[in-house]
Amino acid sequence: MKKLLIVVDYQNDFVTGSLGFEAAKALEQPIAEQVKNALAQGWKVIFTQDTHTKNYLSTREGQFLPIEHCIENTDGWNLYGKLREYQTNPPANVSFLKKPTFGCANLPEFVRSLFDGEPEEITLCGIVTNICVVSNAILMHSNFLSSKISIFGNLCAAPNPQDHTNTLALLSGMGYTIL
Repeated sequence: MKKLLIVVDYQNDFVTGSLGFEAAKALEQPIAEQVKNALAQGWKVIFTQDTHTKNYLSTREGQFLPIEHCIENTDGWNLYGKLREYQTNPPANVSFLKKPTFGCANLPEFVRSLFDGEPEEITLCGIVTNICVVSNAILMHSNFLSSKISIFGNLCAAPNPQDHTNTLALLSGMGYTIL
């Protein structure tokens, strides 16, 4: 089975920290259940982690989004809630990728190494729908032309609900399956 679940940036700073928002909190239990189910079915799971350094505010992204967040090895950088257990004691099929900006540039190469080629199916969830989720979904689409790519729409969120809805409509219009 060559199936992959990508959990995008479900980290403390995006849930209860400097960029936290209420809708993100509600995702904890359903994302935890989805990860557990995926692993039980033999899927591989990748958690992306937005990862910045103390000079974040001087970066291009930091000038666009001038709020320090996900500084590596701080509590805000860690996975949120029940998902943290995967970070502290990861099972064999769980991997982590640090990413310094919205899209994880080395994600496609890493996925190829996990599957010795192209996976059959890639499903994404996480936060923020209209920034990091969409960026990584497009990376997957651009690099895996034969893979079925889906988004768990109910396992994603954005601070502005309209941005979430608009992004899912955009992805649907680009041929992604919205679950």
